[in-house]
Amino acid sequence: MTDSRDPIHLLCAADARYGAYAGIMLSSVLRTNPGECFEIHLLSDRMRRHDLRKLTALVDKAGSHCTVYDVAPRLADYPRGGGDHLTRTAYARLLIGGLLPAGVRHILYLDCDIICTGALRPLWQLRDAVPLLGAVADRTGERWKDRLRLPADAVYFNSGVLLVNLAAWRNGDCASQIAAWMIANPDNLRLADQDAINACLSTAITPLPDCWNLQIGFDSGPLPAARLNEAALLHYTSAHKPWRFRFRGLGAEIFLRQKRQSPWRFKLPTFRFVYRLNKSLNKRRARWRSLRAAQTMISANRRAKASGP
Repeated sequence: MTDSRDPIHLLCAADARYGAYAGIMLSSVLRTNPGECFEIHLLSDRMRRHDLRKLTALVDKAGSHCTVYDVAPRLADYPRGGGDHLTRTAYARLLIGGLLPAGVRHILYLDCDIICTGALRPLWQLRDAVPLLGAVADRTGERWKDRLRLPADAVYFNSGVLLVNLAAWRNGDCASQIAAWMIANPDNLRLADQDAINACLSTAITPLPDCWNLQIGFDSGPLPAARLNEAALLHYTSAHKPWRFRFRGLGAEIFLRQKRQSPWRFKLPTFRFVYRLNKSLNKRRARWRSLRAAQTMISANRRAKASGP
């Protein structure tokens, strides 16, 4: 068994929509790393109670520990992430400098759309070689560099897996730098804070081998299926996620197997047409509420005039 005095500090963030998928991700981490000790830091943006109960019970059963941080009030003023699959919860990790205990000097962040298929201790052991952030290059990064005005020889990194030197993050006030850039460049936030992290910190990021963040989304380009066997962390990038109905992308069976072995094995897949229907209905409700509010205001003005002098 790994020395319990040296736990792996793991960070993830989720809202009500992504709570179950954070659970499936963590379930894959715990199942693939038996006997490992994890200190899990979960940033909750109004996660559902039953998902929180399942998740904490899962972690306790594995002999690890989970601390939940309510970040909803702190995210109230943050914008939506951009795209159908990004939410404001993507910005929660920017809060880690002030949220996490001062004694936590390094942390490993994982997105919810990741499945772990290998040991994480070798990645954790790289932390002393990372001055600030460690990340894997984004497989589609070349198309984003011009928009951010990055140099031709710069690397655009994917932020789904981050090995963070928290002491350096705090000392450099990195969260404030990133927040200032987002305020000054609201039209460039196509990929939420991933764009801001690259714009502000790309030259300070330590490249990691892609086995620590193998991006297998539909828009990441062709990839031999055999590469999946070489990776420890599979990242289902793009809006087409493996929990959608009839997902047939690369790594589909790996995700389904991990889902079946998790406490969320009975969670139904999502349907694209249902998502679009809900989005359309929400827009219609918003227009209806605006119309009702306008009608109420007009009626109030008419009554005020009728009762006037």
